Amino acid sequence: MKKWMCFLLALCLFLCGAAAAEEKEASVLIHLPVLGEDSASPTGRVTTWSCVYFGSYPSAEVVDSTWNAVDDYALREGDLIRDDDLFVRLETAPWQDNTLEIDGASYIRVGLDRAPSSGGVREQHYNWDYSRPWHYFRIQPLRWRVLDIRDDRVLLLADRMPDSLPFHVADEDVTWENSTLRSWLNGYGADANKQGTDYTGTGFIDRAFTAAEQEAILPADCRNLANRDYGTSSGGDTSDRVFILSNEEVFEGENAGRYGFDPGRDWDDPAKRFTSTLYAKCMGAWWSPVDAYAGNSFWFMRTNGYTPRSVTYICDFGFIYSKGTLVTCGDAGVLPAMWVNTGRADLVSAGETSSSEIIRGADGNETAFPVPDISSPVIAADETMPGGMATIWNAVAFGHYPQTEILQAASPLSGADAEIDPDLFRRLETAAGGEDEVLLENLRYVRLDGRWFRCDPIIWRVLEVSDGTALLMADKCLDSVPWNAEYRDVFWEESDLRSWLNGTAGADSPAYGVRSFAETAFTSDELSAIMLSAVPNASNYYFGTACGSGTRDRVFILSEEEVFCSEKAERYGFRPSDAVADPGRRLKPTAYAAARGAWQADGAETSGIGFWFLRTNGYTRDNVVYVGEMGYLYNRGIPVTCMDAGIVPAIRIRLGAAPVTRVEDISSRPE
Repeated sequence: MKKWMCFLLALCLFLCGAAAAEEKEASVLIHLPVLGEDSASPTGRVTTWSCVYFGSYPSAEVVDSTWNAVDDYALREGDLIRDDDLFVRLETAPWQDNTLEIDGASYIRVGLDRAPSSGGVREQHYNWDYSRPWHYFRIQPLRWRVLDIRDDRVLLLADRMPDSLPFHVADEDVTWENSTLRSWLNGYGADANKQGTDYTGTGFIDRAFTAAEQEAILPADCRNLANRDYGTSSGGDTSDRVFILSNEEVFEGENAGRYGFDPGRDWDDPAKRFTSTLYAKCMGAWWSPVDAYAGNSFWFMRTNGYTPRSVTYICDFGFIYSKGTLVTCGDAGVLPAMWVNTGRADLVSAGETSSSEIIRGADGNETAFPVPDISSPVIAADETMPGGMATIWNAVAFGHYPQTEILQAASPLSGADAEIDPDLFRRLETAAGGEDEVLLENLRYVRLDGRWFRCDPIIWRVLEVSDGTALLMADKCLDSVPWNAEYRDVFWEESDLRSWLNGTAGADSPAYGVRSFAETAFTSDELSAIMLSAVPNASNYYFGTACGSGTRDRVFILSEEEVFCSEKAERYGFRPSDAVADPGRRLKPTAYAAARGAWQADGAETSGIGFWFLRTNGYTRDNVVYVGEMGYLYNRGIPVTCMDAGIVPAIRIRLGAAPVTRVEDISSRPE
């Protein structure tokens, strides 16, 4: 019954949206995007688009049995043509201009000159086999989604990203109007872009469409409005036959909803999630390893970001990053759009596609471990609380970190997280020898400056549960290290703290120790359950200080936006105001964090509470915002080299991918 209703609705929309087409027999049935309800979607709705084939482009790779360039979960049906015989024929064929036809099918070959100059293996990127000089791709029909119908014209958007290349080839101020991407898409000459690169006859339009097909592609007026969040100009309006979408068309303007997108940015919109073809991956497109978005790539829009050298994009889970990324970013997907005359174009029906189809997992819906019964924070009115509200967070135990101190006797240095056990202390000293780490009765202990600390389960607040994942924030300051070892202007993306949290190169100062947080806190199985999250870095709310590009991290710390100045902060259980001394933002350092230098207040109301870094820069780029012991935000910040702030890690995990234990709820009400 539902299928018949959808069919009738689609037919009705087609008849209304293409009145002029009624006068002639339609070669293919198309309809406007159809919206429906879907409780599994973060937006609560699902979009169904009709699809057509038009033009052709390299897509599927011909490989032999030894090929392993892309993770299996990132592949889609039809991406691979695993055929040893065909592969050998392509290897030995008499190629001319790197194109070839065999048995009626067309192929191209891609040489090592297209491989990344680094020559190394990059996670979630195409793994080039440098022992092979060529990779072979079959040219296949391009599939498009129908976004709009106006008389005898249709707006088409590629169903997958067919290619990957920078928005602009040089790191300079640039807009869509003078970018190399616009020139490449349309085959413009050297005078059309700022770098003077000639794409005549070699652009996307020339490679993807025959001369007759190009005649059917109509010039379109492209409005290039300034970035609404940052005021950055996006250049003059243009007229192009092939273009990419803008902020206005995807989430800000009236057409966004008409095209099937959620017209806002409060949700991770499945309608904005797209995958890249295998050819695009070979050309550099990154793909997501996260179960719910496995294989999705991120895609450029033509609106500038927070600076004239950045451009906005949609990430793997369908969220708009209006701050943007550098125009020279080399691993974004390109998602072409164009208006086509239906009377001139030979459009071939390609069925329908739905936004629900992109909600998937790398391993289906099966889970290896029990999924705890947890939910997002519960917020209730409470006149006794600052701000008139109280929050209850579900809590879980996941991973281990040094926390409780083991003492021979009471000490002025000891705090609440201490146990007096002289016998255990002696056993640890005996077992340690010259080592600073001991495993005793299946418990791990770490020695710091002659003091022993037990690695206890890390307790996390559940900030959000969505799509089979949970966003977690440590309930205490787990450590104390500088935001950056050197006092200088520095963004989160290049900070030593980010490197130390994630176990990557960069944090080589003695202040960080010999092991990263991730290495200390999680087993390899636990690490595999931690998702690589898209981490936006919005400018300082008060001072407008830029905070660099968005990053992708397994471990991070929260931002100013996430703890006080947005709807997101309120969803996470915090009071969205820095004028409120929010008890939910008051965190105590563990005994280990205190031993590492974390400051603790000694006032009657705030005894034992510390202050903790956020990832947002302060009034200058050599300062960072922090949360004080009363729960206020200090937006002006503190120097990046501050040695006594607490570190409060945050992670997003795939539920069911590793053992997670539900523990007692955490309340913002003072104890």
